[in-house]
Amino acid sequence: MSRSFNAIRSCIVPVVLVLCLTAGTYPALAGGKKIPIIHSTDLFHPHDDPDDHYDLATLFALDEFDIKGIVLDSGRQPDAQLKRFGGPPIEQMMKITGRKVPYAIGLSHRLNSPGDKALDQEQRFQAGIELIFSVLRESDKQVTYHAAGSLRNLAAAFNREPELLKRKLKAVYIEIGRGPSGEQREWNVTLDPYSFALVIESGLPVYWCPCFGTDGYATYYTADQSAVVGACLPAVQNFFVYCLTQSKADPIEFLSTGPHSLPTGERKMWCTAPLIHAAGRKIYRRGPDDFVALQPADAAKAGLADKLVEALRFVPMRAAVGRLPRPGGEDGKPTRLSLDVKLNPKQNHNGFIFQQNDEQYSRIMPSVLKNLLAELGK
Repeated sequence: MSRSFNAIRSCIVPVVLVLCLTAGTYPALAGGKKIPIIHSTDLFHPHDDPDDHYDLATLFALDEFDIKGIVLDSGRQPDAQLKRFGGPPIEQMMKITGRKVPYAIGLSHRLNSPGDKALDQEQRFQAGIELIFSVLRESDKQVTYHAAGSLRNLAAAFNREPELLKRKLKAVYIEIGRGPSGEQREWNVTLDPYSFALVIESGLPVYWCPCFGTDGYATYYTADQSAVVGACLPAVQNFFVYCLTQSKADPIEFLSTGPHSLPTGERKMWCTAPLIHAAGRKIYRRGPDDFVALQPADAAKAGLADKLVEALRFVPMRAAVGRLPRPGGEDGKPTRLSLDVKLNPKQNHNGFIFQQNDEQYSRIMPSVLKNLLAELGK
């Protein structure tokens, strides 16, 4: 018999704040190609933006990932992860999928400079960086890092041990910014401009995924929640209902309740395409308005090898900070950051930038998400 979440939480919160949970193991893909990944997210309950819950479900739905850790990034709210702890949705996903994944609370404040190691921040907010270091040191493979929110934990970790991160990170997907358009007026950038400035010039294998931008340099799209959630298993439907209703019920027990009225209306999304790319999947047309993300070998088995849709790509870039934010703006916040970006440089690129590669991208991605989440928990 499973314990209630209140009982579980009474055991895990001190561990999450200082150490983290112990990771479980599960079978690798054929050929040992499971991809170790760290996911950084500004995930709360009650939520700030439910897209973080859709991203979490997408992460768990991609079987290619060996989820080594989840860093809870508190964004603008120093104590938010204590008052609105992001553990419930993670515990729900672990219950649905049978996985065990460590998670930890990250830094509570933005960096004071691009070189800030954040060693002066409280110990209870250092667990996210400790989790990053633990994963990188213990992994016998290079690790993928995916960040939706600020980059403060990654930046501070890099400032402390740059060689470890350069050696052990295979790819760094950052969901942030406004693309190669100069001034980066975007929410995740304003959360911590210095960390973005540091990461973009760090020499790490950056895959920049702008939230907004011109000429398709943006991962943004919208999805019909009734279609996406309606295709999910009942427990997964309850996961979204629990989030969107900001329920105070026990999260684990809630998964087996219902039926409930399902969410309706559009939901803004950003992370679907980058996570699919990180997993090594490609997009295939299965019908007139039906698209799936599959490994090429699986697409061949399904008779879809010739139905490949090049809906996205990553373009080589050379990015540099054009104007570094200065502390002490009108409200004490850093001034805005701007970038100088060269696309397809002849040499010396220092990263890749996401670009939509199909005019139907915004129509393709909702179908991909629906079909992916329909498999979650099976």
